[in-house]
Amino acid sequence: MIVKKVKNKKIAKPKAWQIGDLVDYIRHPHNKNPQEKIEYAGGRNFLSRTHAGQKMEMIALAGESVHSKMPVTHWIFSWQEGEQPTREQVEEIVDLFLERMGLVGHQTVFGLHHDTDNYHLHIAVNRMNAETEKVVQPHKGFDIKEAHKILALIEHKQGWKSQENALYAVLENGELARRQKNKEVKPKQAALDFECARGEKSAQRITQERGHDILKNATSWAELHQKMVQAGLRFEKEGSGAVVFVGDIAVKASSVGRAFSMGKLCKKLGDFIPGDYPENGPDAPRKIASEPVSSVNAEEWKKYQAEYAGEQKPTWESEEIIELAHAKKRHREERKNTISRLAKYGLPILNIARHCLKVQQTQELRQLRLARRQRPKKRGGRPRFETWLRSRGLNVQADRWRYRAGLEPALEAQRPPEILMQKDSPELRNFERYAAAVDAERYRVTCIKMDADGGKKTFILDKKDGATRGFTPAELAVRIREIIRLQQRGENIYYTPLSEEKHHILIDDMTAESLERLQKDGFQPAVILESSPDNYQCLLSILKLHTGFDRDVGNRLTERLNRLYGDKNLFGCIHPHRAPGFENRKPKHRQEDGCFPQVQLLYAERRGCAKALELARNIDREYADAAKAQRERPRAVSSGRPGDPVTAYYAHLDNIRKHLTIDDYSRVDAMIALRMRSNGHSRTDVAEAVRACAPTIREAQAGRNWPRYAERTADYAFGMAGDVDLMKNERYRELWRRIEGIGEQEREQSRQRMR
Repeated sequence: MIVKKVKNKKIAKPKAWQIGDLVDYIRHPHNKNPQEKIEYAGGRNFLSRTHAGQKMEMIALAGESVHSKMPVTHWIFSWQEGEQPTREQVEEIVDLFLERMGLVGHQTVFGLHHDTDNYHLHIAVNRMNAETEKVVQPHKGFDIKEAHKILALIEHKQGWKSQENALYAVLENGELARRQKNKEVKPKQAALDFECARGEKSAQRITQERGHDILKNATSWAELHQKMVQAGLRFEKEGSGAVVFVGDIAVKASSVGRAFSMGKLCKKLGDFIPGDYPENGPDAPRKIASEPVSSVNAEEWKKYQAEYAGEQKPTWESEEIIELAHAKKRHREERKNTISRLAKYGLPILNIARHCLKVQQTQELRQLRLARRQRPKKRGGRPRFETWLRSRGLNVQADRWRYRAGLEPALEAQRPPEILMQKDSPELRNFERYAAAVDAERYRVTCIKMDADGGKKTFILDKKDGATRGFTPAELAVRIREIIRLQQRGENIYYTPLSEEKHHILIDDMTAESLERLQKDGFQPAVILESSPDNYQCLLSILKLHTGFDRDVGNRLTERLNRLYGDKNLFGCIHPHRAPGFENRKPKHRQEDGCFPQVQLLYAERRGCAKALELARNIDREYADAAKAQRERPRAVSSGRPGDPVTAYYAHLDNIRKHLTIDDYSRVDAMIALRMRSNGHSRTDVAEAVRACAPTIREAQAGRNWPRYAERTADYAFGMAGDVDLMKNERYRELWRRIEGIGEQEREQSRQRMR
């Protein structure tokens, strides 16, 4: 099966006409094409039962959408030859499609057509929600990717044959998996369409076959140009990019490989040096003759090429392309002249002129493209290779060409193997032991590639649209094979347990001595890892208290335990750690034989840590007492400034932690006091906030006179030293206000006064 999202090309028509034409075509295709038959049709989520009534309902609801030019999308599912779905199967496909796209309850019209050897299902769905009156964007614009997942599920459920290049497959356990493919560079779809129609290799394929090794192995520009001439190619610089010419056809060098852009080639070979490519003579690049893209029907293809040798494209098409290029060049000059002429009038006038010019130029280009599309196409010229074969009665050869992928031994050998989950891998066994001990609801997988110079490249495996939820244990187990491949390409693998009911406290960078001391002090880790030789990590699991201070309690507990036993610079409770069973691929751990040490799972048992829970309760009481004292203390009425001093103190503390490593808490208190003064807090408020909050962020509190300490900190912030530091940090004062949300509060108060 294949799936396709039909692009809307009728933008010039009103929205109502477009929807009406689409619904009429789906329900009554024979009105446009007498050969096309309707096998089965239906609709969902309409009040009316008639075709005309449902059409009007869809038009009326879509008309309520002001921002969307076309809220109705058109999808096509097509079967292979010889496959014919039943009505029940069509209904099941529509149900699955709406459910996976998040469009259940939306107006839908569908029809099963049969006009060729292939059955195909048309689905028109209105993304306008009738209840919320908002247009839904399925999967935030990545709906085509989801459609391929739906396709895999349909094939698995109903038993249809899958395409050779399908993106997804369903595993034995019912889980979806991305198919593994060889990372070979292939021509773009337009070039593949050309090859299918003409039977000859496209310029992109020729460049990839002949120029890839030249671009990869060249050590100088002179060597590159010399070998390009020998291969019949020509390498030139176009603007800021690089192109390879096959005759008169230009191919972007980056389409041959990502490493072959002009910028990357210049880093490798130095500043670009043009080559000498004579047009005539023995040193000129030889002309590359047309080559068949497949060995199937080789003799017939030679006759086809000989019959249409010397064919040229229609001149009117070339003229239109030239006219469009001239219009774009003229527009660039107009923009340049406008900017230079109006810059003296200021940015507002300049922006208005830019906008008006953009609208005018966009309209002109649209008219040129529309005129090109509306021009009647000239018949004649070279037919498709398959059509040419059938016109000569060579139907057997035409069928062989149509199914050449199955006849080509080379293509057959390149088919990617089926995806099988590696059920008994040591990485999976380690994860199962680890997950059973940690007992988290989800796990985030972070991959970090570390360079010898200290650089890092990081990505989160499940991150989509800037958000990450992590994987359930079952989901992660299915993806172990994918994670193994990531490690094989040089990635360091990290897990982060995520739970709604528990804190998972990581103590990092421990020695054998500190690990033993932790256990003697009564702490009971659920997991102990040897992340590298003689270096350990452990996880403590405790229940959350659900008192409103959970996040701060977890962070402070992590900070205190790491200051005693582990990494003194680790403050956050939710923190990644090494994944057991995978290698620690830090460059400093590389061994003489080129191998890296494996992260060992030394201990794993599901248990909570009673002593850590008791410490968490103490920290929670400290936060509660500080908040209570602040509420009970009579405060001077501030002039409309938001928030209380305690909230402001912790907001600035969290901001400082994100940017600095805290070694001296006294200095941190001074920084917070200065920020609070800048934001308009009184001296009394600042002193009281420091007195109440400073003890909660320290381990040792004995021997400190906190009221006197708070007074000294306030003296600094409101004294001459504070005046000097405020002047030095003038550029940060707006940032300090945003941390407390002061600007937003004042704007809201201003709006209320205006009402």
